[in-house]
Amino acid sequence: MVMQAWTERVPLRHVSEAPRRARLREPQGSDELSVGGVDTRCAVQLLDRLLDGAPCSAAELSASDRDGLLAALHRRLWGDRIVCSLECPGCKAMYDLSFELSMLQRQLMEQGEAAHTVQARCIVDAGGARFTLPGADEEEAAAERGLDAGVAQLLAAITGGEGVDAEALGQRMEALAPVLDLELDTRCAECGQPQLARFDIQSFLLQRLLDEREAVLSEVHTLATGYGWSLPDIVGLPRSLRRALVQRLAAAPAALG
Repeated sequence: MVMQAWTERVPLRHVSEAPRRARLREPQGSDELSVGGVDTRCAVQLLDRLLDGAPCSAAELSASDRDGLLAALHRRLWGDRIVCSLECPGCKAMYDLSFELSMLQRQLMEQGEAAHTVQARCIVDAGGARFTLPGADEEEAAAERGLDAGVAQLLAAITGGEGVDAEALGQRMEALAPVLDLELDTRCAECGQPQLARFDIQSFLLQRLLDEREAVLSEVHTLATGYGWSLPDIVGLPRSLRRALVQRLAAAPAALG
């Protein structure tokens, strides 16, 4: 198994006026096992563990920048292609939705509008309108207030005023600071019925890590049994190295004697 260095530097568009980039280190077993859910707080905690030399904490990033980091992490762990199974509401058949993350990101950027970052999470559009993108703490505080009050709080924070049209502002944010949380057009492979499928990189990636939890524990057990290493030593291994060692044990079990 060839282990590649994690060299991708992910652009952060809303950190400062000057272009900034961040690097994610390879997850260790302790990072993978730390994931406890699919909400924003869990995403922030994971990113904070993996960010290498970032200019700020993950909680201070815009949702758009967080999604860019999560997309980069998905590419490193499982590749660029997303494949998920959907059930057709018409014929009830299962079919696959497949697309490339990088292509979806390019499409969102091409369909969007240019915005200039003047300071952390503060952007100005071509017409001079200023918007303050919420961070994770603002998102969580709004969520705790309930749907209507929370949305109103976020809208006021973004624009600095009240009485904002939620739908219109949502469209502006999609154009100026797109996130990987959207509905995709799909068509059933069996009956041809069209439908909309929601894709959210945060929930998708975190759920994949949760789904792999038992596999990680099995790999930890294999290495502990095979080499007699301690739990802290094993969960401190980079993911690719841990898996490579498990493969070696599986390929040469007789050598352990």
